[in-house]
Amino acid sequence: MFIFIALPLVILFAGLAIYLSTGHKSSPASPETSSNATNTQAACSPTALKSPVDVSLVTSVLYPGQVRGGDFKPHGGFRLNNTDNNLANVVAPLAAKVTGGSRYIEMDELQYMFDFKTDCGLEYRFDHLKTLSPKLQAAADKLPEAEVDNSRTSRVSNVSVEAGEIIATAVGFENSPPGAPEGPNASFDFGLYDKRQKNAASEDSSWVAAHKEEGDQAIYAVCWLDWLPAAESAVLKALPGGDSTSGKTSDYCR
Repeated sequence: MFIFIALPLVILFAGLAIYLSTGHKSSPASPETSSNATNTQAACSPTALKSPVDVSLVTSVLYPGQVRGGDFKPHGGFRLNNTDNNLANVVAPLAAKVTGGSRYIEMDELQYMFDFKTDCGLEYRFDHLKTLSPKLQAAADKLPEAEVDNSRTSRVSNVSVEAGEIIATAVGFENSPPGAPEGPNASFDFGLYDKRQKNAASEDSSWVAAHKEEGDQAIYAVCWLDWLPAAESAVLKALPGGDSTSGKTSDYCR
């Protein structure tokens, strides 16, 4: 009698031991999961970007991390003085979601600004876009009505872009500001922010204190010229600095 009762119990406990030793082990990442993780990491590495504009159209570069117009600017930008009617295709340098936007009036002209967030810790911003792609224009039409010099951003949802996708076809101002040389100001701003780690400039506490008005942008902004492919970076770095006072001075670019 004892043998018939004990034998099933032995079989039961043996089976349970096998289940616990094999069934609850963490499964190794599938090739697809590992590939996605590798691709995500690569998308956030230096040299991952493509220039947001054809570098052959650029006449000078606004360097990120310098004083322009009396204020410190974490972002940089591009001047395209030889374009006709401010026409230039601006493309997304990385696949991203559009997280915020603004339409506002500056120097009597309508301007657009948008924020983008990638899946791997990088964020970027464009400002002084003039003519938007249909997708971005549809998003802009839902933003608060444009006000003079009020570029405060509002949230944008359910809009994303692929790397290389055109987001604007004209930039800057058609009319020159008072006192400037005659002609259009074909330029736009571009800032890149690595939210995974603070930049080297922010290691200096006195520097952080002096730039607290710029908030997180100042301490996470990077020198995006160093993140571009070598050929594009070389072309842009050979161009003059776009700001007549600061030139190529930068707290981020070495």
